[in-house]
Amino acid sequence: MRVLLTASEEARLARRSLDVHGTADAAAVEATRDQVLRRDRDDSTVSQFQQAADGVVTVDSSDLDLPQTVDAVLAVVEHVTGRAVGPRPAP
Repeated sequence: MRVLLTASEEARLARRSLDVHGTADAAAVEATRDQVLRRDRDDSTVSQFQQAADGVVTVDSSDLDLPQTVDAVLAVVEHVTGRAVGPRPAP
C-alpha cells in the first residue's frame, strides 16, 4: 500500500515559513515562497509527485496538523488492510 501525502501551496508555504522563520506572517511566507516553489518545480522535472499513481491513496493534509495527519494516514491503512493499526503513541 502506498500513500501520497499532499497539502495546498498555501499550507506548505505556511509550514515552511514556520520552520525557517518561526512565523507564518505575510513577510515570512513571501520570503519562503521562492524556495518552496523552486523545490516544487525541480521535483516535478523528475516525477509527477503531486499526482497519485494507480493504486496510491491520496491524503490531503492542508487543513490538518501533524497528529491529525498521522491519524488520517492510519485510517487509510486500517481501511485498506482491514486491520486496526492501534492507538497512536502520545507525543
